Amino acid sequence: MRIAVVGATGVLGRHLLPRLAAAGHQVRATYRKPEDAVRLVRLGYEAVAADILDAASLEPVVADCDAALHIATRIPPPSPDADWSVNDSIRRDGTMNLISACTAAGCRRYVQQSVAMIVNTADDRPQTEDDPVSGAGPLASSLDAERLVQESGLDWRIVRGGIFYGPGTGMDGVWRSAARDGSLTVPGDGSAWISLIHVADMAAAVQTVVEADARLRTWHAVDSQPVPVGTLFDGIAALENADTPKRGGPAGLPSFRVSNTRINSELGWVPRYPNWRCGFTL
Repeated sequence: MRIAVVGATGVLGRHLLPRLAAAGHQVRATYRKPEDAVRLVRLGYEAVAADILDAASLEPVVADCDAALHIATRIPPPSPDADWSVNDSIRRDGTMNLISACTAAGCRRYVQQSVAMIVNTADDRPQTEDDPVSGAGPLASSLDAERLVQESGLDWRIVRGGIFYGPGTGMDGVWRSAARDGSLTVPGDGSAWISLIHVADMAAAVQTVVEADARLRTWHAVDSQPVPVGTLFDGIAALENADTPKRGGPAGLPSFRVSNTRINSELGWVPRYPNWRCGFTL
């Protein structure tokens, strides 16, 4: 297939593009910075200048393509005052722009990156794709994006990822550095659940979904063993030979404990890193 990847130079794109190329697909990658264009071409991809918030720029991106992937995000640095407005626009306006471009070009197969954090109304068991979703603050735009995709009339597929970690994500470094300097603090009593995904596994999940015959479907791409955040942070501190983190920190994300059973049973995707212990190295 010829696959248009919008958000190609982000952390997920850097892991996804080589996988698509290795599988024999022709990759058309978007870029915003000229230096990224040079790099993409040297690596063997077709590079097209585009901005997902500029509807007209997307038309040549999806022209003559068999599939389009929306993996663009703009996640702000961690901060209580983080500005999520651009990321919200990418999820809402950007999604609508790409859907419109695909509709006009006849590019029917469409994959949307979403977030598993919206499956947070209960954590008494691993939640499935059939369980309720909820979103406030920066999560609200993910719900809106999913609704736009589901109403698009395209051959859509949605991949809800867990919290990324691994090369290029920055999360590993932030947590481990905080453990070393003693500033890593567990939110609340540490009982809230978190579902993680190594970024390489997320890339493999997106590839699996775009290649699949299944359509009009949502899948969770998370590792196989959700973990209480207290257990995770205690383990990170142990890796750094640091003191056990204190409890009682400010609340972070809502507790979310998510299952990957559907993508495993329907599409055969299995994470290479089934839990955080496998993905974090000594």
